[in-house]
Amino acid sequence: MSKKKGKTKKSGMEKRRQDKRHRKMVKRKKLMNHRSPTQITSPHQLEKLLKTLPNLAFDPMLLDLYLDEKMMKELIEEGLEEPQILSRLLTPEFLKELEGRLEDVEDSAVPQSPKALLAKASRHQLQNSEEIPYLSNPLLFAFFLKTRAKAEGNPMKLADLPNAIREFEERNSEWIAEASENPELLKNEVEEDAETQVEDSGQEPFPEDLMQELEKEYENLPQQRADRMREDLELFLEDFSPSTKFDQWTTSMIDDFFMKWFVEHANPTDEDKQSMRETMLHFLQFMRERKILAEDFSPKSLL
Repeated sequence: MSKKKGKTKKSGMEKRRQDKRHRKMVKRKKLMNHRSPTQITSPHQLEKLLKTLPNLAFDPMLLDLYLDEKMMKELIEEGLEEPQILSRLLTPEFLKELEGRLEDVEDSAVPQSPKALLAKASRHQLQNSEEIPYLSNPLLFAFFLKTRAKAEGNPMKLADLPNAIREFEERNSEWIAEASENPELLKNEVEEDAETQVEDSGQEPFPEDLMQELEKEYENLPQQRADRMREDLELFLEDFSPSTKFDQWTTSMIDDFFMKWFVEHANPTDEDKQSMRETMLHFLQFMRERKILAEDFSPKSLL
């Protein structure tokens, strides 16, 4: 069984972003009555705007977000080039957290404002890493420089960033020139390793036809409950990652997920536990009705 490790514990499970985004949308509508968005009407304006993209690393909603400082120190000691270090630090956990926070930044900003546009552009780049490599994203280099300064005991301020980026480009000019000729250098090493591990393990994704059937059931539920069940199930299927050879599923495996793994990795509140229990009971019933699991498949932890 493949289980992902190293996820940062969360308080509760963050109460789900859905309610928070709703509140921010209400706040944003109020702001729109008092502020007019900046219009981007020329390529020159767009180019000027994109030059400020690294500054997002110092936005109040991203200010406390850093790469893995301990790992960075270890990689620096290995003598790797800075782009290689950044590549290894771009873990799935960091990228997922960054994407979520960028969405919060976009939701809280006035639509079509520079901040909203930059956050949206960054999210687009993260979501399309196959076409737009991570190592071509200046925002990620800003996070690298911010984290390195902190690791070296010299916390960086926004005013320090332009000079730090300029020095970074000078130090790595040869690598940057080579990367422009050989795009393969821009590929993220962590992502490549993850793809290789999936191929080696032979782990198959959860069948798409079953997910579509399950989604139809969720459509009949209240929106908030359906969203929460989707998030709960994603934690089980993608993070806990049980085998898709369903004949290998046992009640002890479900008990291990609910009583141990879920508690350790999600740090759930009582409300989270109740939500996950309801989600798993619904999911297992769904599987039993399709004769995928035995009719008496009832883990003790969920009863």
